[in-house]
Amino acid sequence: MRLFDHPLHPLLVHFPIALWSLATACDVLTWFGFDSAWHYAGLSLGLGFGFAVPAIVAGFLDFTKVEGVALSTANTHMLLMAAAWVIYGASFMMRVEHMSLLAQPPPFAIALSLLGFGMMACGGWYGGQLVYHYGVGKTGSKDSSSIETQCSDR
Repeated sequence: MRLFDHPLHPLLVHFPIALWSLATACDVLTWFGFDSAWHYAGLSLGLGFGFAVPAIVAGFLDFTKVEGVALSTANTHMLLMAAAWVIYGASFMMRVEHMSLLAQPPPFAIALSLLGFGMMACGGWYGGQLVYHYGVGKTGSKDSSSIETQCSDR
């Protein structure tokens, strides 16, 4: 999926990644006694969950065009990022009751946030492999004419 000849997925992923990273950092601060940080973690988790939806849609549309040797890496990237989305969503749901944040998150919600961060980091690495190793999302350049050429040559 492209806008003005630029891929949308790489543009959109920065928002959930930043928000979920902030949420995890706030959860770690909460664990170390900074009790006011939990509220920011919950807010960041919810916003990150919402901002992830357009990134998922754009990424899935890009995924349908991946062929050849890059497909295995794309599958791994998609599965890890889907797991991160579900885990962060579960962490958020554990913090909410009757449409408002709980007074204090359960420890398991914080543990899920850490697990989600690990999944997101691994999934992001695979996303980087797709772009920098396989050239997925790249249009023609001096040394290659298409994504399919790059992927099938490896």
